[in-house]
Amino acid sequence: MPLGTIDSVPWPPQIGEPLPRAEDAYNVHEKLADYSLDLEHSRGGPKAKGFAAILGITVADLNYLADVLLSGARSGRITEVRDRGEHGMHCEVIVPVRGLGGRADRVANVRTAWEVRWDGDAPRLITAYITTTVS
Repeated sequence: MPLGTIDSVPWPPQIGEPLPRAEDAYNVHEKLADYSLDLEHSRGGPKAKGFAAILGITVADLNYLADVLLSGARSGRITEVRDRGEHGMHCEVIVPVRGLGGRADRVANVRTAWEVRWDGDAPRLITAYITTTVS
């Protein structure tokens, strides 16, 4: 697809810009429940262990984490963009997340990656995991 705009959104997405159509982002609860917070998932399990150990966040806290990530996607800026051909663009947004319970004094940066298709679909969460602890 040539450079241009889709529904008044600059295309392709660029580092430092807001996530296109972030207000319509989807697949957050599903991806967290079935992958990033699923201790039994072959690839998501280590991510789930990280959320539990570092931030005290488990699948029982799904709604909390989903709300924070959605808010961060809407207010944050793109930190990385990868062209994935037929899968459109993958846009990374780093979201600071405060821990819960005994880990409420901690904040960690969570890397979220969103698929934004060529046809202008809303961004779909494809992964979320802790990258660094801030405090």
